[in-house]
Amino acid sequence: MYSAAMATLIAYAVAREGESVVGKHPHTLELGVGKIAATLSLTLALTKHRPDAVLLIGVCGGYPDRHLRAGLSAVDVGDLCLVTSEVTVDAGVLTSDGFLDLAQLHLGDIGPFASDAALTGKLAAVLDCPLVTGATVSTGAGADALSQAYALRSGAQVETMEGAAVAMVCRRFEVPFVQLRAVSNRTGDRNLGVWDLDGALVRLGGAVERVLAAGVLP
Repeated sequence: MYSAAMATLIAYAVAREGESVVGKHPHTLELGVGKIAATLSLTLALTKHRPDAVLLIGVCGGYPDRHLRAGLSAVDVGDLCLVTSEVTVDAGVLTSDGFLDLAQLHLGDIGPFASDAALTGKLAAVLDCPLVTGATVSTGAGADALSQAYALRSGAQVETMEGAAVAMVCRRFEVPFVQLRAVSNRTGDRNLGVWDLDGALVRLGGAVERVLAAGVLP
């Protein structure tokens, strides 16, 4: 846990139970996995202590080139990326005529939820990694049809299970938010996923150390 006097809170979604890449940084929060766990964990934390910023870290799936909207580029497995904005892509109703999201149903906001531009720029300068857009999912795209549907519907390059939820909570609490991810796999057919979870976690841990050493966070 962390103290009342805190600067940046590093929130992370566990890639494997009991594993963290944050090291000994004192202000950390394990979110769990998925929108519900992340929302609950972060909301409880921010009602007790208000950090100067929230840095969300974790792994993500990268949509392959064959699924992306025209003009977008895929992020390679193992690469770091900063997610500039994220939408909730699978919250809604699937009908015989197609998918209707919460916004189309007038039931809620699906985003995009933007990361803090100034903080994102500072991390990008340190890490020299691409800026991407993300889609938050409850069901990961482990089949080509679902991966393509998510990518085309959202216009995203990567998918996560927490990004939009964390961004929404931070917006409600008026806390600046920035999101750093490492690509652990390609989405779609899992036999073509080129999984490298261990490598992604190593890259992510190293990136967090570089950011903290650079002193660019509040």
